[in-house]
Amino acid sequence: MFVKFDVDRCIEATGVLFSITETKMMSRMRLLKLLYLANRRSLKETGDPIVDDDAFAMKDGPVLSHTYDLIKGVEQDEKAQSMWNERFKVVDRILIQMLSNPGSDHLSDYDVETLVDIASEWNEYGDYDISELTHTFDEYKRHWNGAVPSERISEIDLLQGIGFTREESLALLKEAGVYAIEKNVLPCR
Repeated sequence: MFVKFDVDRCIEATGVLFSITETKMMSRMRLLKLLYLANRRSLKETGDPIVDDDAFAMKDGPVLSHTYDLIKGVEQDEKAQSMWNERFKVVDRILIQMLSNPGSDHLSDYDVETLVDIASEWNEYGDYDISELTHTFDEYKRHWNGAVPSERISEIDLLQGIGFTREESLALLKEAGVYAIEKNVLPCR
């Protein structure tokens, strides 16, 4: 994670994805994959993620860990979990429903546009099709061998997986570290 996880941005990004669905429902796999794809695109185009969250390689592809914990209802930050639960609920083990639209006050126009573009681009594809796509990502292949249930994908591997050189990746991470110190938004590890 480049800086500390921001639950407001996570909830709002999720809300943007839900707002373009008719039913205001989505599978957790689809949600996790669309958020990952949007983050990946934002990192590639701007050097910044939309939802700053640790990525983990798991059986069905990479996932954002705090977001996944919120969906499962096991996020350690009780305030963050409560904020999530006010907006979303798990209808069954697989489907999530948006209860109310959280708006997008913490997101830039670019963030919203990217989320909408990603959702539209993958609208006609099934959840497992999107999952299979994420299995082709270099950062996923470096960290998934099936031997353990999940493995953290380092920021440098993620950046290199989307095409940054090692030097560019280190510069972006250094810049993120300086920002985190200046704004007091250090990652919690």
